[in-house]
Amino acid sequence: MAELVRKSILSGIMVGIGTVINTLAPERCVGALLFSFALLTIIHLQLPLYTGRIGFVGQTSACGLAAMLGCNFVGAALPPVLVAVVRGEFREAFLDAAQGKFGKGFLAMFVLGILCGVMMFVAVYAKKDVIVVFCIMIFILSGFEHCVADFPYLLYVFSMENVGKLLCVVAGNSAGSIGIYYLVKNKVET
Repeated sequence: MAELVRKSILSGIMVGIGTVINTLAPERCVGALLFSFALLTIIHLQLPLYTGRIGFVGQTSACGLAAMLGCNFVGAALPPVLVAVVRGEFREAFLDAAQGKFGKGFLAMFVLGILCGVMMFVAVYAKKDVIVVFCIMIFILSGFEHCVADFPYLLYVFSMENVGKLLCVVAGNSAGSIGIYYLVKNKVET
């Protein structure tokens, strides 16, 4: 369990770094492209990321997935918090992004979470760098929601309503990833 905790926090840190660069990038496409660094690193180092593992049904226990998600959240919060301490302009940009992200309704967060879950499963299943980059760019440029990447934004606009919205994203990411798994299940098992 200690290794899962350590590696899940590291995985979250990679996502947190992706959120920082995506927030600071002067151009949306550049931010989306550079965010790919996070998932490429996670895949190549075989780090546990909830959205990359939930779709592979039965391979990780429910307890393991819950621990993974919690540790991913902790890790994802670290880079944005640290950067906010030393760069005031980042705090302002991050707050603006957080307000926009959590300004959506519950259903929108769930649906956009499903679509992100599909992208994350495809990226992790394919394990081809170019597909990973495209999946990340698609999810960011389309405004799909990723529960681990959204968590640091929640810290800026924390409310019970927004916690509920993040839970909708978790449910959506899970449903999208598990759903696509079952659509390609025969291929996955061979």
